[in-house]
Amino acid sequence: MSGKITHVVIGEIIGLPLVGLVYYFFSSELNYFRLALILFATLVCIFLGAILPDLIERPTHPDHRKFFHSWFIFALTFIASFVMALVIIPLYGHLFYVYPIFGFCLGYFSHLLLDSTTKRSLT
Repeated sequence: MSGKITHVVIGEIIGLPLVGLVYYFFSSELNYFRLALILFATLVCIFLGAILPDLIERPTHPDHRKFFHSWFIFALTFIASFVMALVIIPLYGHLFYVYPIFGFCLGYFSHLLLDSTTKRSLT
């Protein structure tokens, strides 16, 4: 099993550049202060996404990977985040929150990706 630090570091290495690139290419105007705020909020959300599965299901033994360590739950989380980020939030004009939600999904994805490379893999 990968440690919490590994989950967080890999999540940040994958997530922050991707979110920055998405902002750069899809934002209507390039505002560096707004980008810094987005990256800070995304940093926190990636951190939460990368450690959340182990906070919910404590890794007390090698067989700890159950419900929240599955690709099915990740798919449900991704779909819910996608709907919230691209359907609900734009209705209210707060596109700022789309990037941290994307970061949370990237952190969760990196956690599952790292855990899938271990001997016990995922459920």
